[in-house]
Amino acid sequence: MRRTAALAAAVLCVAALPATADAASTKTCSSSDLRYPFQPGGPKDFGVFKLRITGGSCPTAHRVAKAWMKEFEANLDAGKVKLPRSVLGYAFTTLKPTEAQTYNERGRKGETTIRFSYRVPNG
Repeated sequence: MRRTAALAAAVLCVAALPATADAASTKTCSSSDLRYPFQPGGPKDFGVFKLRITGGSCPTAHRVAKAWMKEFEANLDAGKVKLPRSVLGYAFTTLKPTEAQTYNERGRKGETTIRFSYRVPNG
Protein backbone atom coordinates (compact mmCIF):
# COMPACT_ATOMS: atom_id res chain seq x y z
CA MET A 1 0.00 0.00 0.00
CA ARG A 2 2.79 2.44 0.92
CA ARG A 3 4.66 1.62 -2.27
CA THR A 4 1.61 2.34 -4.38
CA ALA A 5 1.00 5.67 -2.64
CA ALA A 6 4.66 6.68 -3.01
CA LEU A 7 4.66 5.67 -6.67
CA ALA A 8 1.45 7.61 -7.32
CA ALA A 9 2.90 10.70 -5.60
CA ALA A 10 6.10 10.44 -7.68
CA VAL A 11 4.09 10.14 -10.92
CA LEU A 12 2.01 13.19 -9.98
CA CYS A 13 5.16 15.22 -9.25
CA VAL A 14 6.74 14.27 -12.57
CA ALA A 15 3.50 15.01 -14.42
CA ALA A 16 3.36 18.48 -12.87
CA LEU A 17 6.91 19.42 -14.01
CA PRO A 18 6.21 20.09 -17.71
CA ALA A 19 3.32 22.43 -16.85
CA THR A 20 5.58 24.44 -14.55
CA ALA A 21 8.40 24.49 -17.09
CA ASP A 22 6.04 25.72 -19.83
CA ALA A 23 4.76 28.55 -17.64
CA ALA A 24 8.30 29.84 -17.08
CA SER A 25 9.72 29.06 -20.52
CA THR A 26 11.44 31.79 -22.49
CA LYS A 27 9.77 32.89 -25.73
CA THR A 28 11.52 34.69 -28.58
CA CYS A 29 9.37 37.50 -29.96
CA SER A 30 9.36 39.44 -33.21
CA SER A 31 10.81 42.93 -32.98
CA SER A 32 11.30 43.84 -36.65
CA ASP A 33 8.81 46.71 -36.44
CA LEU A 34 10.87 48.23 -33.59
CA ARG A 35 13.87 48.79 -35.89
CA TYR A 36 14.83 51.66 -38.14
CA PRO A 37 17.41 52.47 -40.85
CA PHE A 38 20.33 54.87 -40.50
CA GLN A 39 19.23 56.57 -43.73
CA PRO A 40 15.80 56.45 -45.41
CA GLY A 41 15.55 53.37 -47.60
CA GLY A 42 18.51 51.68 -45.94
CA PRO A 43 18.54 48.41 -43.98
CA LYS A 44 16.92 48.45 -40.56
CA ASP A 45 20.12 47.99 -38.56
CA PHE A 46 19.15 49.92 -35.41
CA GLY A 47 16.54 49.52 -32.67
CA VAL A 48 15.34 46.49 -30.72
CA PHE A 49 16.85 43.06 -31.41
CA LYS A 50 16.71 39.65 -29.67
CA LEU A 51 13.43 40.36 -27.84
CA ARG A 52 12.66 37.59 -25.31
CA ILE A 53 10.21 37.13 -22.46
CA THR A 54 10.04 34.65 -19.61
CA GLY A 55 6.77 34.22 -17.73
CA GLY A 56 4.69 36.35 -20.08
CA SER A 57 3.46 36.83 -23.64
CA CYS A 58 5.05 38.34 -26.74
CA PRO A 59 2.51 41.20 -26.97
CA THR A 60 3.56 42.25 -23.46
CA ALA A 61 7.27 42.08 -24.36
CA HIS A 62 6.63 44.10 -27.52
CA ARG A 63 4.61 46.77 -25.69
CA VAL A 64 7.24 47.18 -22.95
CA ALA A 65 10.19 47.25 -25.40
CA LYS A 66 8.38 49.84 -27.52
CA ALA A 67 7.72 52.03 -24.45
CA TRP A 68 11.40 51.69 -23.37
CA MET A 69 12.55 52.63 -26.87
CA LYS A 70 10.22 55.63 -27.00
CA GLU A 71 11.44 56.93 -23.62
CA PHE A 72 15.11 56.38 -24.49
CA GLU A 73 14.77 58.18 -27.84
CA ALA A 74 12.94 61.07 -26.16
CA ASN A 75 15.91 61.39 -23.81
CA LEU A 76 18.29 61.40 -26.81
CA ASP A 77 16.21 64.08 -28.54
CA ALA A 78 16.51 66.15 -25.36
CA GLY A 79 20.31 65.81 -25.56
CA LYS A 80 20.70 63.25 -22.76
CA VAL A 81 22.04 59.70 -23.02
CA LYS A 82 19.87 58.45 -20.19
CA LEU A 83 18.64 54.86 -20.17
CA PRO A 84 15.15 54.34 -18.76
CA ARG A 85 15.22 52.50 -15.43
CA SER A 86 11.48 51.91 -15.14
CA VAL A 87 8.89 51.48 -17.88
CA LEU A 88 5.28 50.30 -17.45
CA GLY A 89 6.11 48.89 -14.02
CA TYR A 90 9.17 46.95 -15.21
CA ALA A 91 12.48 47.73 -13.47
CA PHE A 92 15.29 47.74 -16.06
CA THR A 93 18.94 46.86 -15.59
CA THR A 94 21.59 47.40 -18.26
CA LEU A 95 23.71 44.27 -18.65
CA LYS A 96 27.23 43.95 -20.05
CA PRO A 97 27.22 44.60 -23.84
CA THR A 98 28.16 41.82 -26.24
CA GLU A 99 28.27 44.00 -29.37
CA ALA A 100 29.45 47.51 -30.21
CA GLN A 101 26.85 50.31 -30.00
CA THR A 102 24.45 48.01 -28.13
CA TYR A 103 22.68 48.20 -24.78
CA ASN A 104 21.60 44.85 -23.33
CA GLU A 105 18.50 45.43 -21.23
CA ARG A 106 16.67 43.25 -18.72
CA GLY A 107 13.33 44.33 -17.28
CA ARG A 108 11.60 42.56 -14.41
CA LYS A 109 8.14 42.82 -12.94
CA GLY A 110 7.14 40.06 -10.54
CA GLU A 111 7.76 36.70 -12.22
CA THR A 112 8.06 38.21 -15.71
CA THR A 113 11.42 39.03 -17.28
CA ILE A 114 11.95 40.81 -20.60
CA ARG A 115 15.33 40.93 -22.34
CA PHE A 116 16.41 42.71 -25.49
CA SER A 117 19.37 44.36 -27.19
CA TYR A 118 19.02 47.96 -28.32
CA ARG A 119 21.44 49.00 -31.06
CA VAL A 120 22.06 52.74 -31.59
CA PRO A 121 23.71 54.46 -34.58
CA ASN A 122 26.92 56.32 -33.92
CA GLY A 123 26.52 59.01 -36.55
